[in-house]
Amino acid sequence: MNLRTLLTLAQNHQLTAFRAAGKAASDFHRVAFLAAGLRSGWLRCLADGPVPLPALLAELQLAPEQREGLETWLEVGVAVGELRRGPDGYAVGGRQARQLLDPRNDAAAAFIEETASLHHALITATPERLAAGRRFTLAEQDARVVARSSRLVELFICEALAGLIPARGGFRLLEIGCGAGAYIRWACQRNPDLTAVGVELQETAAALARGNMAQWGLNDRVTVEVGDIRRRTPDATFDLATLHQNIYYFPVAERPALLRHVRGFLKPGGRLLLTTLCRGRSSAAAVLDLWGALTAGCGRLPEPDELVGQLEAAGFVHVKAARSLPGESFYTFVGMQPG
Repeated sequence: MNLRTLLTLAQNHQLTAFRAAGKAASDFHRVAFLAAGLRSGWLRCLADGPVPLPALLAELQLAPEQREGLETWLEVGVAVGELRRGPDGYAVGGRQARQLLDPRNDAAAAFIEETASLHHALITATPERLAAGRRFTLAEQDARVVARSSRLVELFICEALAGLIPARGGFRLLEIGCGAGAYIRWACQRNPDLTAVGVELQETAAALARGNMAQWGLNDRVTVEVGDIRRRTPDATFDLATLHQNIYYFPVAERPALLRHVRGFLKPGGRLLLTTLCRGRSSAAAVLDLWGALTAGCGRLPEPDELVGQLEAAGFVHVKAARSLPGESFYTFVGMQPG
């Protein structure tokens, strides 16, 4: 670029926009590359690299004529700083890619996948969906990825559970929307006498939870059911019912009736623990708010005071709300069954 062109861009106030667009595109390309590499497993193949291109082509079971396509895809990884290329082949080189390949960071990896797929579709397709009067559906999201990414706040939820579940003695837990079953597992580890029922709306998520329960050796203590909790007949036999990060799966106007129905499963003195992201200023809260508002059968994120009022209207007493995650609008709500 010569000086005249540079001055023209600056005078027309285009230079800053030009740079900002390039930075935004680079960030997006990085997220998209990481998500594709994680979902396909291709990044895992390069974790212990370098791997020569012919060997990688064979490991991925790609035809020889796909060599150029694979090579150019790998070069995108090099360009965004997540792969490195050397004389011996390609290898994972970026700090973020290495962190996301660590099994301990699976929730963060799933969130990257969710961002590149579900969040991208929500944001880009909303104008068209609104114009056509057509909502998103639960079938359009990957329930397994959502279940995995929801564990980003696992430590904060377990902290809340620790205040409600005794370390020993008979105790029955009802988890509504159990996802991968991580919180049920934690509860079983805390109290060896605890038994639990998980009710999951989506079959794919329930299958994931059942598989995990079998792997964790909890089949004799935990039952996972598929269905809508609103269609299950209440039986006041549970000490604790939980709703983790799923109140927005229900329309706002229907939440008091839902909470009243859930109260019917609790013994006198039993408690409900509800954890959720509420409306806030972060982009994560904004996108989840958008998802709830535009997905059929679901609803926007709650306001904290609004949800306290709905819990009280449903008949819960001693309702308390607390912000659980510094800098984010993630809250825990606890209410008690009278008696």
